[in-house]
Amino acid sequence: MAEKSTLAKSLDFVLLAMAIVYFVGFVSFHPESLLLKEAPYHIPHEYEIYFEILLWVFFGLLVLDLYLKYKKLNDWKLFLKKHWHEIAMMTLIPFLTAFKIVKFFVKMVKVIKAAKSGFKIFYKAKKASKHLKK
Repeated sequence: MAEKSTLAKSLDFVLLAMAIVYFVGFVSFHPESLLLKEAPYHIPHEYEIYFEILLWVFFGLLVLDLYLKYKKLNDWKLFLKKHWHEIAMMTLIPFLTAFKIVKFFVKMVKVIKAAKSGFKIFYKAKKASKHLKK
């Protein structure tokens, strides 16, 4: 088997480091996803956007890494056999991000329902006060 190039080794190391950093942030911001009551450490929520950006940079580099690995092998069957775990990781990132979007919309629906209830209460209170004045 041929030695990995310096670029390939560097890219693998960078991807590993980025995955570890992202996981550290993920545990801090979403401990409930890992069945933890609270995070074992705290990262201020102002930094959460940087971890989101890191995730997409990681995704882009992972796509590049897989492309380079495919070009080196130039055989789909061998590529899928050797790098299935990286392909799975690459496909899971957008898939799991969809859950974040759904979570956001669920929160928005709850806020809208609460606002609707508030308006109903306000309207009924206003209507009741008109009847009391008569």
